[in-house]
Amino acid sequence: MSADKEQATPKYEPAFHREFRAIENGAYASQCMQCGLCAVTCPARELMDYTPRRLFKMIHAGEKEKVMNANTPWLCTSCYLCTVRCPRGIPIVDVMHGLKHELAKKSCKSGVALLSKVFFQSAMKRGRVYEAAMTNSFYMKLGPGSIPDAMKQQDVGLDMIKHKRLPLFPPKKIKGLKDLKKIYEKAAAIQKEAHKDGV
Repeated sequence: MSADKEQATPKYEPAFHREFRAIENGAYASQCMQCGLCAVTCPARELMDYTPRRLFKMIHAGEKEKVMNANTPWLCTSCYLCTVRCPRGIPIVDVMHGLKHELAKKSCKSGVALLSKVFFQSAMKRGRVYEAAMTNSFYMKLGPGSIPDAMKQQDVGLDMIKHKRLPLFPPKKIKGLKDLKKIYEKAAAIQKEAHKDGV
C-alpha cells in the first residue's frame, strides 16, 4: 500500500461513539436514522465540511479526528430548521452546541473555532464586542501566515470606518459587567453540575 493511500485511510476509534454520548446532548446523535432532512434543510450546508446527517454517521463510525476537526458545529446558525423538521425530534442544534462547548475546552487554533472563542472573549471583556481588537486578536493568534488574508480585508475595514461602523477606540464597558460575568459563571457551574449527573 502506498503512503498516500495509507494517509487517506480514515482512523476509526470504536470507543468514540460512547465518548460522544458523554458530552452535553451527545446521546441524541444515536437517534439519527439518516433520513437526510437536516442536510437539505440547513442553510449553511454548502459551507460545512459535513452536513449534520453525515457528521452523526461519522460519530457512529468512530471517525473521531474528522468529527473533532469539522467546521460543522461552528457554522450552525441555530436557526432550528433542522430540529423542527427532524422526524425523530432530535434537538440537532443542541447537539451542535454541546459539541462546540466540548471543542471550546480544547485548543482552538484555526478557522471559525478560533473566531468563536475570540468573539466570546471580546464580549466578556466589555459586555459588548470591540470589532477592531477582536479582528486583530484573531489574526495574531493565527500567526504570521495569516497576514496576507488580513491584508485582503483592509478595504472592508476602511469602508466600515468611513461609514462609522467600525470604531477606532474601544467602546465603554456596559453597566453591570460584573453581574454579567457572575451570570455566566453561575450558568457554567449549573451546566457542569447537571452534566456531571448525566442530565
